[in-house]
Amino acid sequence: MDLKFLALCSTLLLSACNHQPWVPYVDPPAGSDTARLRVITNGEVRGGAYTGCVGNEQGLARAGRFGSDGQPSINYPQSPVTPPQLGMPPRKLPTLDQYLGAIRMAEGAYTEIVAEYRVPAGMPFVLQREALAAGVDGQRYFQCAADTQVVTFERGKDYELYTGMKYAKAPDGSVSRRCLFLIYELSAGTFMPIAATAPAERACR
Repeated sequence: MDLKFLALCSTLLLSACNHQPWVPYVDPPAGSDTARLRVITNGEVRGGAYTGCVGNEQGLARAGRFGSDGQPSINYPQSPVTPPQLGMPPRKLPTLDQYLGAIRMAEGAYTEIVAEYRVPAGMPFVLQREALAAGVDGQRYFQCAADTQVVTFERGKDYELYTGMKYAKAPDGSVSRRCLFLIYELSAGTFMPIAATAPAERACR
């Protein structure tokens, strides 16, 4: 087996062992200033109030694997199983592609998940997409590095996070893969990117 692929498998296994627990996101308290956020991903996204450190984010959306018959994988379920919907305006960007995982490819393809949440407004909020790896064949893979950004939402507005892996086909038929992390405000007929910054490299204690 290819040594590069073995290294990836080891990295994925170590990441799983050191991974912070998946704790479902909790809405802000009733009566607080909020915005609405739609999370679109074929990876794994966490988020939470930003206090100058990272590591305490809650689970917003985790793509699961599905077989060719549309049945979900028992070992790789999506979370939430039933994603919350708040009746937000229509999405602006196309469906993210399905892709096979780099290991245990027979378990099915990671499939886009869409979830909508109320998020705190007027204060920094951190959004984190975990690293993801797509299998090309039994020995080759494509990897998107983890990405984390801090944003501040405005009260009463709607936003969308569009993040994960997307295929792009060239005129010559070749296929490339792009790693996306786009955050924007939804408005009438268009969308507007919002300011985002990298968080401090400090782990929460």
